[in-house]
Amino acid sequence: MPRAERRRRLPRALPAVVAAAFVLLHVFGYPATRFSNDSYRYARQAYEFLGDSPREATRKAVAAYCEDTARLVHRNRMLDQLRFREPGREAAYAARCERKYAQGLEPTDPRYERIFHTRPGYPLVAAPFVALLGAKAGLTLVALACTALAGYLVYLLLRALRAPPPAAVLGQVLCYVTPLASWGGRPLAEGPALALTTALLLASVWLLRGRVLPGAALFTGALACGLAVRYSTFLLVTLFLTAAAVTSLLAVRRARHRGAWWLAGLSAGGTLATPALSALLKLPGTTDSLQDTFTLHWTRPEIADPWRALARLNHHYWWQWLQKEALAPLLVSLLVVGAWGVWRRSVPVALCVIAVGATGFATAAAHPVAVELDRLYVAVWLVPVIGVPLALARLWPPVPRRPAADAGRPDATAGDGDSAGRATAWT
Repeated sequence: MPRAERRRRLPRALPAVVAAAFVLLHVFGYPATRFSNDSYRYARQAYEFLGDSPREATRKAVAAYCEDTARLVHRNRMLDQLRFREPGREAAYAARCERKYAQGLEPTDPRYERIFHTRPGYPLVAAPFVALLGAKAGLTLVALACTALAGYLVYLLLRALRAPPPAAVLGQVLCYVTPLASWGGRPLAEGPALALTTALLLASVWLLRGRVLPGAALFTGALACGLAVRYSTFLLVTLFLTAAAVTSLLAVRRARHRGAWWLAGLSAGGTLATPALSALLKLPGTTDSLQDTFTLHWTRPEIADPWRALARLNHHYWWQWLQKEALAPLLVSLLVVGAWGVWRRSVPVALCVIAVGATGFATAAAHPVAVELDRLYVAVWLVPVIGVPLALARLWPPVPRRPAADAGRPDATAGDGDSAGRATAWT
């Protein structure tokens, strides 16, 4: 193959190379990931989908939890300056753990168990891999694959906005080096939720740019899958996207076209359909979620006024969060730059990206649990992941356009706004 041809092919393969590097890094870091209480519950569901009885599924999931916890104890002991020379007792620890939780990990209240029973999507997809690789590895593989896919969807989203290929690859890299990836690569539902949320954003961009049929299809499919993964999260996403779409239609004259109306309709339809589906299936609601928070998963009596308790706790929660951010305001700074970058590129798209990012803060406000703060608001990182590359792209000097013979190719066409005429030599 000629050298010039190899140079042209390498950039096209770069997103795949970046995704492969991300996966390899997480394979190396796999021993540092934690098989948590939530992971145990997803594993138990996966085993039940594979045909195990509830008792056998519980036994296998507990064994996986105890084995991983024993490894964590070993890792911690190896870092203890007084105990690292002692012989390991991890097998004995795992055996004691399995005896202690023979009936399942606490909490075991049926109301808490039901929250996970309404999230079948992730363990259902992971079940074949759990059968082949074991509970932790199988769940992690699916979460990791979804997170890698999310990064590639960010790349596609930025290219749909006519971002130069280096900026689009940068967005993919940012997705892989922020808490989006550190949480998405664990045996939890965060990875699938991230991939589906990013797919909804990409569908929104397609709709706003007039690609109605693929945008509507992707939006509908991603939302349907998202409701099976974690319906409360995607209720918030559709609600906030509805607000963004309606605001665009009212305030941005150029956004009043068929695709924007489709986005508003699909988002509003999802917002209305989700509570209706929840009521039909008698799924846990907002009050159940608040009681879960303030009773420590129903290990304490329910409180009389959870809404007042939520307001008071949020007052303390966010005041202290602002104080901590003031000491090292990295996230706040990146949010400002990211919001500016995407706003300057396209106001309707910016409204959608900021709205989806705001669902992270809304989730944290609904569950103000300090020890899980960064996990609860992890979606806010989508704003800098998408917006910072667009902000940096404004600083890159334009390069000459392609020859007229290439003008008909999609990647050679100039986008709207200031991206017109920017670098396309990578494509």
